[in-house]
Amino acid sequence: MKTFQNSILQRLTLAALVLGVAGSMVAAEATPLGSAVKTSETRRTSARKSTYPFRGEVASVEGKSIVLAKKSGTRPIEVTDESLIERDGAVVRLEDVKPGDYLRGMLQKTDAGGEVLVRASAGGKYDKPLAKSGKSAAKMDKAER
Repeated sequence: MKTFQNSILQRLTLAALVLGVAGSMVAAEATPLGSAVKTSETRRTSARKSTYPFRGEVASVEGKSIVLAKKSGTRPIEVTDESLIERDGAVVRLEDVKPGDYLRGMLQKTDAGGEVLVRASAGGKYDKPLAKSGKSAAKMDKAER
């Protein structure tokens, strides 16, 4: 009786192995060679890598593009309907961006080699927190008491 049970167990194991190999072969045929199946995490990572930061002063706004002033000339940036421009936390239109505004944000390369605005924040060039004086806020509170 044990040999009969062992025989059945061996056949089931063999069948499972054959089905597993056949299933992986079908999956391999369905996926073209050299292309990996992208998960949502790899898509997010590749999207992050395809954008890069920029900053600069607006020289002019021409049609659907912003031209930044650079030391070695100008840098045109295309603005699309998907581009997001903010000022003081509120969304603004391209027409609200004026020469002299300071922009910082993220760009993305186009297929033609240009740059398209993904998102930007408009404001003063020095919208940074003041440098620390060396005394913490708690020490300053104690000194005032």
